[in-house]
Amino acid sequence: MRTLIIGITLMALMTIAATGGEELDRTKRPVSKPAPKVTMPEIQKATLQNGLKIELVEHHELPTVAFNLVIQAGSDHDPVTQPGIASMTADLLDEGTKSRDALQISEGITSIGAAFATNSSPDGSFVTLSTLTKHMDKALDIFADVLVNPVFSEKDFERIKKIRLTALMQQRDQPVTIANNAYAYLLYGPNHPYGNNPNGSEASVKGMTTEDLKKFYSTYYRPNNATLIVVGDVKLKDITSKLESILSGWKPADVPPYSLPDPKPADKMRVYLVDKPGAPQSEVRIGYPALARSTPDFFPVELMNRMLGGQFSSRINLNLREKHGYTYGARSGFGYRKGVGPFTAQGGIVTEKTDSAMREFLNEIHLMKDKGLSKEELDFVKKGFVGNFALSFETPAQIAGALQNIVLYGLPDNYYNSYLQNMDAVSLDDVNRVATRYLDASQMTMVVVGDLSKIKAGITSANFGDVILCDLDGKPLPFIQNETK
Repeated sequence: MRTLIIGITLMALMTIAATGGEELDRTKRPVSKPAPKVTMPEIQKATLQNGLKIELVEHHELPTVAFNLVIQAGSDHDPVTQPGIASMTADLLDEGTKSRDALQISEGITSIGAAFATNSSPDGSFVTLSTLTKHMDKALDIFADVLVNPVFSEKDFERIKKIRLTALMQQRDQPVTIANNAYAYLLYGPNHPYGNNPNGSEASVKGMTTEDLKKFYSTYYRPNNATLIVVGDVKLKDITSKLESILSGWKPADVPPYSLPDPKPADKMRVYLVDKPGAPQSEVRIGYPALARSTPDFFPVELMNRMLGGQFSSRINLNLREKHGYTYGARSGFGYRKGVGPFTAQGGIVTEKTDSAMREFLNEIHLMKDKGLSKEELDFVKKGFVGNFALSFETPAQIAGALQNIVLYGLPDNYYNSYLQNMDAVSLDDVNRVATRYLDASQMTMVVVGDLSKIKAGITSANFGDVILCDLDGKPLPFIQNETK
């Protein structure tokens, strides 16, 4: 009891101190203050003789260093008939070199307490390393060996291929993954890389060979197609001399130019249904190909969407979760990419309320488009961005991740220095303009994965748009099956 009383007293004192002795009115949101000025450390740059660009930020608070290598080619560079090559190349990269097998690579990294990873995304491929400064030479030796001397052995390839195929088969029993893959396919189609699963399909993985991976590696894993981000307890002149030596065998080459096709917008709303008998809930996706990361409307769009569906207290979540109890959580977001990424409103919905939830999703999208935000809402979401922003630059790995975005998307070096000011400068007219422009539900596609024996009738009678039955990949089923829907 005494602890409770002390706790209450302390809270009261804190409240008095915060309000200058005045009683705090908890019915009103705190008044926003001007965005604080955040200054990122200087980005120091160099270029190695082989063309590799180095971007370094000194961070001497801890004796650690983070390395993020950014290759400007991800699953967006997969041939549309062979999805999965970029991600498989990244998976095989650290499975063996000319002088180390996978076990030796792993033991070498763990013995010094370092962390090492290779992966890819739709926009790029990455090799990351985090190590204590005192072990940097040994860690970099392994890093360089994996990068410059991968062998892509048949034995390792067959093992990773089996793991990948097992994962793809398991995905076909997971409504969330089925919905994500079908949604991408239906938005972008079979002739756009964004329409494919970055992990590939069972057919593409079965048909893949080590020669495909070697070709992708030799074409795109080139120093003149990459940037190495370095953040930590190190000086530029020291690290560049080391890198010149250990990466001397990594040779530049001509990298073929590449551009993504523009996706074809839908001419009207359609509803695509994927049957998953016995599914515990319905997975709903609503949206369209919307914006690339290069959009000049990034800041007003982010603020608008944060209120629409980008935070727990968003309109969509408060409506579907708190007011109606249709879901544990619903949200929306713009998936910015080098090419035109998707806007998506989504959630896992109680089966019996699927059509009702779809209607509420659309109601919130229409309301935002037609009415926009209030001044109070805009101040509130701006305050949320300020609160989260500073927490994103506390460690070398976090700073390296921020610089990775700058490198990957060609953002200006001072992007984060002016981030909060750019956000704060967004006006109510800016936000409402982008809501009107980018939330036209008539061009959106609706995808639902669930037990059609329980949800199809309600969705059909709701008249959202043409209802089309699809297989687990999102491909429309034969005409006769849709005629009998």
